[in-house]
Amino acid sequence: MRFPAAIVMLLACGLASAAQSPSDAALAWLRDVASGKAEMEPGAGTALSPDVDDEDLKSIRSRLSRLRESLKPDDLRPLADKEDGDLAAVLVSQITNFDSESVQIHAVGLVKRGEQWLPAPLPSSFNATGLSFRPGFLARAKVLEEWMLEERSKQFFRLKEDAFSLLADEMRKFITPDALLGSTPAKLAEDFLAALAKRDLPAALALLGGLENPPPEHWDETLQVVSANLRKKEITHPLWRLLAAPEAVRTIVAVEEDGEAPMISIVGLDPAADPGTRPLPNALHLTFVRSKSGSWHIRLPHELLAPATQPLAPGQEDAARTQDAEFIEKFPLKLMEQQAPAPSATAEEATAAILEALNRPSLAELCTHLDLEATPATALDSMSRAAELWQKVHAKKNPVAPVLLELQEAGDDACALIQMFSGRSPAESAVETIFLQRKPSGWLANPGFSGVSALPYPKDSEAFMQWLPATLKARNAEWWDGLLTRIGGVAADSAPSEEEARRVVAESRQAFAKGDVAGALARAACFDDKTGVTRLLRNTGSDFLARQAGEVLSVHRAGRWAAVSLRVPPPLGDDSANSYPLVLVVSTPAGPRILPELDLYDPLTDNRNFFNRVVWDRITARLPDGARSELEPIYEKHRTISAADRGRQKPTE
Repeated sequence: MRFPAAIVMLLACGLASAAQSPSDAALAWLRDVASGKAEMEPGAGTALSPDVDDEDLKSIRSRLSRLRESLKPDDLRPLADKEDGDLAAVLVSQITNFDSESVQIHAVGLVKRGEQWLPAPLPSSFNATGLSFRPGFLARAKVLEEWMLEERSKQFFRLKEDAFSLLADEMRKFITPDALLGSTPAKLAEDFLAALAKRDLPAALALLGGLENPPPEHWDETLQVVSANLRKKEITHPLWRLLAAPEAVRTIVAVEEDGEAPMISIVGLDPAADPGTRPLPNALHLTFVRSKSGSWHIRLPHELLAPATQPLAPGQEDAARTQDAEFIEKFPLKLMEQQAPAPSATAEEATAAILEALNRPSLAELCTHLDLEATPATALDSMSRAAELWQKVHAKKNPVAPVLLELQEAGDDACALIQMFSGRSPAESAVETIFLQRKPSGWLANPGFSGVSALPYPKDSEAFMQWLPATLKARNAEWWDGLLTRIGGVAADSAPSEEEARRVVAESRQAFAKGDVAGALARAACFDDKTGVTRLLRNTGSDFLARQAGEVLSVHRAGRWAAVSLRVPPPLGDDSANSYPLVLVVSTPAGPRILPELDLYDPLTDNRNFFNRVVWDRITARLPDGARSELEPIYEKHRTISAADRGRQKPTE
């Protein structure tokens, strides 16, 4: 029997077969609804009757859509349940930020089939399960539905009254009032930064005075502001970002514990705060207040309680930084005390470590490869330069990938040329110079880190000045020179093995998924003309932007060709259909390599048909007649496999 699409959508709200109890099953179902799996993953899993008519299905879909909008999966907690044989009712609470105004209670009826509890498709009832014909079912269902209604009302009012008590319980799990009494502002500031890094709301609120009775002044405002910022997927307030954003690096630079209002000064560098501008360190000061019981708590400054405003004008920003200059100057050495440098044994290893750190989600690791023992001005400038490169790699609109072109050594110094590969402009040169220096402990970036600022620090600057201008000129003309595997043709009967083809394609696709352009290029080749380079770079750029690994469907071999049929989903946020490329792998003197320029796809549009014809013309122009005749049957197999897979991916109608 073929079910209507609406039924398939509802069945997708199902549970993992591992659900052990009604409460587990209800919680899993609500989280499935909230995450949208109900619309994306067809499959059995609810107690929905296949006999429900279209009008009722429409109503069910509407109610589930409204339910999805109100659900917050991280806040769902099993609250109460009641069983009656193969029927059960479960209440699930939802409290956001421990705010009594956010209390919701969701009621779910469930039916047991075998060892699995399946949710009824409509909240608070057993309707649309098709079980009303069973002897005694209606009476039993009515008892459970009345219980859900009555208990839901009782629990709702209880939770609204107890919301703060629940928060207090969570705060005490982190720290007790006695522990607060025996702590110091310096220790509490460290704990506060750690709590913010973990997005641990109860812990942060405990350090802001949440366990005091009566609560501190402006407590309601503090609770709302801290909750709102920590529960955001991405913090936008610039000062809260300085304290809590995972991309930023920060440390305590000064502790003034004398007097009635001790102050802790924190300096941070946020590489993602204002895309397009060079990141600079900024300072923030936390004041501590002693309660009547004698314990300390943090009093947030007005700037943290106020909504985020427009950035300061350049003159105002400079004035603020000048005022905090003595604290900002301490930042490099204090940060080095917090996270020790990580020197490498060789210049090659240091370069690889820096490139890897540029891809990390936080600036912190990159800072461990910098020389922060220079003068404060030099070290701060180096950190800002490093943050600027990190920002380019992680830009949302046009991210780039660092690709090592070459490394020149001269004694205790080295210079790495790095292409900042852009998926949108892959052939455009964007070469950065990163200078390194050997210390007694090993290799780090030199005190100036990159560009002209790093040139004064090599012991033999003249050696680099003789090498660098001509090298940069050549790289600006063809940055890829010497990096790509270029071939004149493909030898007859030289197809790589199935295992080799599968391996090199899987490695290449994983590299794209990680944004590792260098890894993808190392597994690619092109014909030795300008068109080959242009097409390889263009297609590499597209795959880099998409960041999709895809899935191997089949591997083919004939003559000089090995080919892999792939299914590649669209990029995140793109509702396009899956694509089905046929990835060609050939033998080269360097080993098996992919030929990205020969990008054949199972076509869905006239445009794709046109592009495929261009590829066939390219094969005809560059290779003997037999090459095309060997590949054509493989391509037809690929089309058959792709069509079959596309049919399996569509929801059953």
